[in-house]
Amino acid sequence: MSRSGTRALFLLCSLVAGGVQASGTCQAQSGPQVGALLELYTSEGCSSCPPADQWLSNVADGADPARLSLLGFHVDYWDSSRWQDRFASQANTERQNARVHTGNSTAVYTPQVILGSRLDQRWNKPDDVAAAIRNEQSRPATVGLAISASRQSAIVVADLKATPLGPIAKSAQLYLALYQNQLSSVVKGGENKGVTLHHDRVVRRLWGPWPVAQGGATRSLSITPPQGAELAQLGLTAFMQDSRTGETLQALTLPLTGCAAP
Repeated sequence: MSRSGTRALFLLCSLVAGGVQASGTCQAQSGPQVGALLELYTSEGCSSCPPADQWLSNVADGADPARLSLLGFHVDYWDSSRWQDRFASQANTERQNARVHTGNSTAVYTPQVILGSRLDQRWNKPDDVAAAIRNEQSRPATVGLAISASRQSAIVVADLKATPLGPIAKSAQLYLALYQNQLSSVVKGGENKGVTLHHDRVVRRLWGPWPVAQGGATRSLSITPPQGAELAQLGLTAFMQDSRTGETLQALTLPLTGCAAP
């Protein structure tokens, strides 16, 4: 396959060994401008988080997956020995700390919205966030992303490719996230004890960071969906960030609804 950044990318997943046929295939490709990435750091134990979670769901409902990616990272510092947010992880907390540190700040809190390198976003000021998103999307892309996924029995095989469209900083890093929609929990602890909460775009797994050389990068993964998850609830988000500045270089989302077709 040509490495030219101006060529269209077309990825096909190989069949799983043993001859199992793919049940459904879907794919996505980024455009000539930057796709924005919005990260929400949240917790089921935080009383001010449910409205922010609902806001994220509302924005996600109307988002073009090639232009705006949204991910909800549940952190674990609200957890106690008697109750834990079932979607939280120490890795998500460490990521939030690293993102804030990169932005030359020490303000770590929930709900916290991070858009690219910007730490000043407030979910309860939606017009300001929308304007910041449009500003992110106006930048010409320096890298192209493509994702292809196929359902093969109980797993999803995903292929990811990053192709430079210009010079790439040595600090550029590639990630792939698996998210899940339509989740709910009856919270048994924390400030939301007894409340039923609903979530979308919850990060269930994050792979990376992988370095991206001037010639680009490719990755192929076999993904086992979370127990009980329907494929139509899931999606993949690929993104590239500059680890030095926190800037999003490109982001692309592939809902797996199309892969769920019989």
